[in-house]
Amino acid sequence: MSPEYLQLATNVEVIPNIETAVTAPSAIMTHEGLFGPLLFAEQTRAFFIELQPGMFLAEHPHDTGSIVYTVRGRWVLASEGKRQVMESGSLFRFGDGMPTGWEAPFGEGALLLIVKPKGDSTDYEVFHHGIEDMREMVEADRQSGGAYYYNALKSDHPAILFAHSVNPDFDKVLESID
Repeated sequence: MSPEYLQLATNVEVIPNIETAVTAPSAIMTHEGLFGPLLFAEQTRAFFIELQPGMFLAEHPHDTGSIVYTVRGRWVLASEGKRQVMESGSLFRFGDGMPTGWEAPFGEGALLLIVKPKGDSTDYEVFHHGIEDMREMVEADRQSGGAYYYNALKSDHPAILFAHSVNPDFDKVLESID
């Protein structure tokens, strides 16, 4: 359930290229993106989320804050009704309890690296089970009307309007959503 990594020395692990972790069996696809564990340190953990074109996740609070780095692609960060296009190389953080959401209005996906306190995810197996549980909850929410893709939003939704303003080809993204 862990990605391949090199044990360089005692208590030193290396993932030479996190892109390989994206295709590893430890990655789990959800309606919130493709999630996969990377590394666990004494107090922190690193994992990735790969957003697919057309995904939308409404702002929601997170118990613990995070630092998020955009490895590749473009996407939109949403918080307090404000939106910011994030591009490869961009970095942001949010604090404990802060609502954030993400939107993928571009034709390419985006790969995000997240570093946060370990919390309950103390190892690969616990992380895996947590994402599996989240996937089931998200699927149930989607079945009862929760929006996880742009095509579930009304045409005048702020996310749709912003998407059109930053991507002139956004209609192609809408058409490509399954």
